[in-house]
Amino acid sequence: NIRAKLTNRQYLLITFLEAPILAIILGYFSKYISGTDADPDAYVFAENINLAAYIFMAVTVALFFGMTLSAEEIIKDRKILKREKFLHLSKFSYLNSKIFVLFIISAVQTISFILVGNLILEIQGMTLTYWLVLFSTAAFANILGLNISAAFDSVVTIYIVIPFILVPQLLFSGVIVDFTKLHKD
Repeated sequence: NIRAKLTNRQYLLITFLEAPILAIILGYFSKYISGTDADPDAYVFAENINLAAYIFMAVTVALFFGMTLSAEEIIKDRKILKREKFLHLSKFSYLNSKIFVLFIISAVQTISFILVGNLILEIQGMTLTYWLVLFSTAAFANILGLNISAAFDSVVTIYIVIPFILVPQLLFSGVIVDFTKLHKD
């Protein structure tokens, strides 16, 4: 599994560049310049009103990273799984190899996202905390993506199902729509 991923240069390039690029985009546009009396163009971290939105978007990005990273993992190996079942090979070992590689990739993606985002927004002392939150979110999404991949027979179906799973999570997060303002009936 590791060798297969390492030989696909395009996959590696996109997988490991998307996190810092998204961090640059989110960090840059979330950096609210409030200014000071002395310098109207100064960035004051404590007055960044977009920080909560940035953190919410970071968690959303981790969900998407984890889900899209793992969504095709099992479905693309259907023939291998049939052969391994016929040969009575361990399904547990197969799943552990998938999970191990996905978690390593998610760990690298989330730390690169955090390092770039924290640098842009001048967030200090929160790297480990943010990483634990984003990595655990991506790891959850990895497992969810593997379950989706095992449940359906078509890649197209998988990518149609992903929004049906992620959008309710975003809606019920309490950030987009306040819980007290949800439909009551």
